[in-house]
Amino acid sequence: EETPAPGITPETRRELLDCARRLGDSASYESAGTVEFLYDDERGDFFFLEVNTRLQVEHGVTEEIHDIDLVEWMIRQAAGTLSLPDAIEPVGHSIQVRLYAEDPNKDFQPSTGLLTAVAFAPELRVETWIEHGSEVTAYYDPMLAKLIATGPDRTSALAKLSTGLADSRVHGIETNLSYLQALLAEEALTAGTLTTQFLST
Repeated sequence: EETPAPGITPETRRELLDCARRLGDSASYESAGTVEFLYDDERGDFFFLEVNTRLQVEHGVTEEIHDIDLVEWMIRQAAGTLSLPDAIEPVGHSIQVRLYAEDPNKDFQPSTGLLTAVAFAPELRVETWIEHGSEVTAYYDPMLAKLIATGPDRTSALAKLSTGLADSRVHGIETNLSYLQALLAEEALTAGTLTTQFLST
């Protein structure tokens, strides 16, 4: 996940935000949520996909470039003490990958066992539940961590993420860490031309 999305013009971004606001207003919705769209690069057009009326796993990148805490906002909103600013301007670029207890070489088969070493690069924002000695069982969601890099622009955020993944270690079970590193080296990713079919091809 990343923000701002590559390849989308400022005009299209304003249209997307306006559509999301109007949808929220029409439902009198007053908490964290995400309005999702599909974007057709060839047509320069977008299409409504769905609404998720909750905080999503992607929220960290939004927090990073807007310097906000969405969880705090949700708590303040529920308590009736939230006062939102009139406008928030994003600064920089943020990219997140999800570290999973899955083996990409075995069609993403789940992996379980005892973690013998866990170390994440200090330059990354790390949201995780694991540490040295944690046991990953079959009764879990396979996500081990969210690893987020933020920089002044997309190129620097990608470089920071690539370095951060190379400096991170999770031993004892199979994970998708090397798969994520390989993805960051793909030209389609660095160029920002990913499609919904990219991973399957």
